[in-house]
Amino acid sequence: MGRFFVLLLMGGCLLPDVPPLPRHRMDGRLVYSSPILETFITMAETIDESSEVIKNNNRSIMTCILYETIKKKPIFSSYRNFCKLVGNDAMDYPDFEFWYFRFYHKQLDFNYDRNMDPVPKTIMDMPVLLMYKITENLDTVERTYLRSMNKSLRDVADSHRLIFDRLQITVFANGLHWYLNDKIFRCLKAENGCTLYTPTKKIESDKSVMEMGLEYLQRMLKMANIQVHHLSLSLHRETSELDNFLPVPFHAKSVKLYALHMNQTFPFLAALNPGELESINLEPCCRGDREQMLRFFETEQFKQAKHVQFEEYLNEEDLLKFSHLKSFKCKLIFLEPVDFQRIREIISTLEVLESCELKYRDDWFPVHIIAQALEEEIPFGPLKTIKHSYPIPESNEHLEFEIEQEEYYSTIKIVKVR
Repeated sequence: MGRFFVLLLMGGCLLPDVPPLPRHRMDGRLVYSSPILETFITMAETIDESSEVIKNNNRSIMTCILYETIKKKPIFSSYRNFCKLVGNDAMDYPDFEFWYFRFYHKQLDFNYDRNMDPVPKTIMDMPVLLMYKITENLDTVERTYLRSMNKSLRDVADSHRLIFDRLQITVFANGLHWYLNDKIFRCLKAENGCTLYTPTKKIESDKSVMEMGLEYLQRMLKMANIQVHHLSLSLHRETSELDNFLPVPFHAKSVKLYALHMNQTFPFLAALNPGELESINLEPCCRGDREQMLRFFETEQFKQAKHVQFEEYLNEEDLLKFSHLKSFKCKLIFLEPVDFQRIREIISTLEVLESCELKYRDDWFPVHIIAQALEEEIPFGPLKTIKHSYPIPESNEHLEFEIEQEEYYSTIKIVKVR
């Protein structure tokens, strides 16, 4: 009897011709009072027929949707149950949603012709000017997500300049982290691959940390019109996978590069747009050789920069290469004698210079050595700071020196006063 009922139902011979009686609510639940329908609900729970049989019969599909409507579960749960019974390819979610809400509102005509309805509006029917205005009010990260939806939305999103205040990338032995402004992304090594954590979701993958992380990161970096005020890249392990991951040219105003060796910084420096890049900060963990330092001086990025900071040790004559800089910070060699009068002379000739900071290492009272070399009077007793003023020849300008003693270094701060 039950099997006959199910087969009859699947043939589409029952429910459409026997509409349920008007429904009413009892204890907040939706109740259909048709006795035949109540029998269907009981019997439908035992359906064990092939999904292909249901899928190929439109009235059976409608009956399954009606059954999900009667159970009055959330529509997403209902759709999952429907797909589990009939198959994932039986009906797309928008179509299921349409029939679900028709049945919910007592519109039980299984043969309803949807061509009678007006074509539903989509977001792509929105006026272009309105879409532009909406996307204009999104922050850069939200706009990044939006452009991944489809080509039309990508074109609208790309019509705005994508400007990030900060892009900070850090490579560890077992992970890859990056910040976009205040939003953090992490790709961490897992037992069978890696796990990517974004501000909105968690993605597990069998790919390596670098492969998965860079694949996700590069989609953002290759967007049109992307600009970064400050780019920071820290490499805590040697890897060649990052050598070409920045698009060329990459638009950044300032960059900070930390690496185990100075030669690791050159591929990233070469990708940055000369002239647009104003500030460079190099922080290699280990000192590079003299050849690498000279190589840096020959890059267009250095030649067109305005501010430079690095940890390499320079001699007096290297300062002649800084004539185009407004400011710089560096260290002076400490295994050889330093001519501080020559340093003062060179700095006085740097026309666009506004300020600089030099560090000099000496285990024996370096502040006294510097002051003596500059012919500055040294007060009696312990001394940690000495000030020195030097008039620039044939000019109304002068240099103000402040020499401060630290534990192993003396810091020489120089400001040009106009």
